[in-house]
Amino acid sequence: MHLELEKPTFTEENFIALLKLNSELSEKLESFSKENKQLQQNQKDLENQIACYMEQIRLGKIRQFGQKSETSGQLELLLSAAFDETGEIGQAEDEDKTKADESLSDTETIIYTRKKKGIGRRIDTSKLPREVITHDLSEAEKSCDKCGSQLKKFGEDRSEQLEYIPAQVKVIEHVVPKYKYSCNCCDTVKSATKPELPLPKSMAAPSLITDVIIKKFEYHLPWYRQSKIFTQDGLDIPANTISNWFMQAGEVLEPLSIALKEQINNTNILQADETPVQVLKNNVNGYMWGYHSLEPKNRFILFEYNESRGGKTPNDSLNKYQGILQTDGYSGYNNLRARDNIIAIGCWAHCRRYFTDVVKISNKSGKAHEVVKWIGKLYQIEAEARERKLTFESRKDLRQSQAPPILKKIREKITKSIPLPKSALGKAITYALNHWEYLTRYVDHGEAEIDNNLIENQIRPFALGRRNWLFLGNERSAKRASFFYSIIQTCRLNNIDPRKYLIYVLSKATSMRRGEINPTDLLPQFIDRDLLA
Repeated sequence: MHLELEKPTFTEENFIALLKLNSELSEKLESFSKENKQLQQNQKDLENQIACYMEQIRLGKIRQFGQKSETSGQLELLLSAAFDETGEIGQAEDEDKTKADESLSDTETIIYTRKKKGIGRRIDTSKLPREVITHDLSEAEKSCDKCGSQLKKFGEDRSEQLEYIPAQVKVIEHVVPKYKYSCNCCDTVKSATKPELPLPKSMAAPSLITDVIIKKFEYHLPWYRQSKIFTQDGLDIPANTISNWFMQAGEVLEPLSIALKEQINNTNILQADETPVQVLKNNVNGYMWGYHSLEPKNRFILFEYNESRGGKTPNDSLNKYQGILQTDGYSGYNNLRARDNIIAIGCWAHCRRYFTDVVKISNKSGKAHEVVKWIGKLYQIEAEARERKLTFESRKDLRQSQAPPILKKIREKITKSIPLPKSALGKAITYALNHWEYLTRYVDHGEAEIDNNLIENQIRPFALGRRNWLFLGNERSAKRASFFYSIIQTCRLNNIDPRKYLIYVLSKATSMRRGEINPTDLLPQFIDRDLLA
């Protein structure tokens, strides 16, 4: 028996239903595809974010526990792997791992001679007061024990010891006899004139005031520690008394502070930088702004305190300044950079720092290693200029002849590929490209430096002091502190002993305030050095 199955009927309604189902499935498939792509992109973003966080963690560990120098031994080893023996950069990123490992394993034998290291260090005592003590035999001991003949001197042994005499505080009592005429025809009384004191109604002489200021702002001893030292020496001087001396000294030397600020407009090349400082009153996180003049006949450092880090602060301080201004990449200087009467120059040390951070956290040679090496060649030009003691004009010629090809190579390297913006390498490349105009401008100005390191060196003593005294009391004391840091560092820039200088200007403070002495003539960069002898 043969059965025939009934063929299904395919109606128009079925066809429409299938089309609808197919459309729904296509929409779901497209939706799933988009969702899958989004998930893949999210995964990629998360992986990139994790990579950036891992870079920050590794860099944080290096900064906390590793060597702080940008030229550590490990960094030099890594950099050497990116270069061949002729000093030319190889294709470090494109080389396979085997070749990179072989370059790292290469060794060389260096033979050189050096002076044999002595035992201990010889201290120069030629400028110290000297007391000679002779340890001689008695007259009875200068004869032979057997025959009694006199002994003859044929030489002597000499040795030196350094003796420390503690500082001494003494009282100087000023006695002024008073006289009147013996004829009794008038009531006139005569007496000699006492030396004028820098601080009215104060027992502190210029030498004592100078000592506490030097100890605070050059050797970073807080007032309370100095008070304890005085107590050990049998002198009870409270910390607030010492602080009052400092505040009053800043007040009587205000004409000197004004004269120093006026020098901002009398120089043609400045470096600027800023550093934070905590002010105890109102718990303010303020900033100490520094301006460093590189002009040979007017070298000075000016610190100014301000509560704000905004661009208004340097804009107000340099509103009349004209010339070269060298800064880091901080945006607060953007308005100054845009002015027609200012030549803005960048800082290669800051740029290099970004790339060395990448080198420190990298496991293999790459773009950052190559860029750091080429930046090193720019610094070799500067080293040659210093070694040859070139003038500004000659240094400019040297830079213009050697630096452009190196700058071109660096530019090629950082524009070859763009990494993740938030990665360490991405931040380094972004910084370099955003400030390229300012970074390369130093080549055409021999009086400018390649970086901002000189002013960073001037700010470093302040940063070291901040770690000791931790904070400043209020805005008024912060401004007084900025003045004394300025004066002491300016003395150091001009090879002047800050102690001798402050003792002298404090003794002339009243004459200066009366207008008998021009404060500008007493600035460290202009003062007659014979007055400080």
